[in-house]
Amino acid sequence: MTEFQKNTTKLFNDFSPSTKKDWEKIVLEDIGPEHDLSKISWNLPGMQPALPLYTKEEISYSETNPIRKTCSWQLCDYISDKNFSDAKNSIIEAANGGSECCFISKKVDIDFEEDFKNLIKAAENAGVDLIFESLKISKFTDSADDIDSNVTFLRDDFSDSSQSNLNSFEIKPLSSNQLLSVNGSNYCSDEASIPHRLAVSLSIASEYLLATDLKAADSILFRVNTGSLYFPEIAKLRALRVLWHNMMEAWKVSGNPETLILSEIEKNDATDSPYNNLLISVTEAMSAVLGGTDILMIHPFDNENHFSGRITRNIHHILNEEAHFGKVADPAAGSYYVEKLTDEIAKEAWRRFGQIEENGGFLNSLENGIIPEDLL
Repeated sequence: MTEFQKNTTKLFNDFSPSTKKDWEKIVLEDIGPEHDLSKISWNLPGMQPALPLYTKEEISYSETNPIRKTCSWQLCDYISDKNFSDAKNSIIEAANGGSECCFISKKVDIDFEEDFKNLIKAAENAGVDLIFESLKISKFTDSADDIDSNVTFLRDDFSDSSQSNLNSFEIKPLSSNQLLSVNGSNYCSDEASIPHRLAVSLSIASEYLLATDLKAADSILFRVNTGSLYFPEIAKLRALRVLWHNMMEAWKVSGNPETLILSEIEKNDATDSPYNNLLISVTEAMSAVLGGTDILMIHPFDNENHFSGRITRNIHHILNEEAHFGKVADPAAGSYYVEKLTDEIAKEAWRRFGQIEENGGFLNSLENGIIPEDLL
């Protein structure tokens, strides 16, 4: 035993351990004897009420949680200029502002192969990755022999298909430069709970795994909308990694593929001032980063102009360079409250996912109309 360990052992031997009742007594002194902890619990949709106090003994994932081991995230700009030339200029502007990746929206009109090549060339010169939301543009890759390896096309076979044709639905073979986009929110109401959204996402991923004989495990991108529930949103991303780890073990997938998550923060609708939208975006970005997102895409807080884009982009820089969020891997680890939320979300999402699978998986459940939350 080192001298440090001896001193540490001696230090903690000087203090008697505190029980949960000891901590509850302190809390009740603050909120008043006429209350109890249940009065200040947080009722979260689809979950058990979250209490304000937990102890280590109540946490099951503290030591073994397969959370992301790195601390950095990729700064991704949302490019939605309809005109090709404007989109090209926005990519260059984003790169000059420190972006590492540009998400090319379906709104961008790229109808000619020459435009596609020019866009790729501009991104290559600027040193940024490109993610295309529209798969139709990938037709140009057949004749683009020098296509950059940092160009990715998102495929969402389910959203791009008509639900009326589910009987003949077929997942196409996965091509190079493609990622399979999974977003359970597309099939949930706006009021759907976090566990339900994750369960639907897992069921979609499961369909991809089945259709590709597990080969898609390394090519799945979970596209997750980050909302305003600060701590639950942190726990949501952490729970998603736990759930993916469980799924890989259940499928006995070799290599233990890691979860790839793109967190998307959409423009908020605060009407008093667009700057309120900016503040909301900041807290939502904090949740995404603390939860361990791989790629963070924040939509501009105001009309998508140069100033709004620049200030929105600076959210990343402040969180990384000034708040040092990128210096610590899984900073929420050890917070019993967040660990408990992670545990509860993961358990409930896994239960709901199991129900979808028992009903024949995502496609059958969608066809039979049992995806809505109130039916699980």
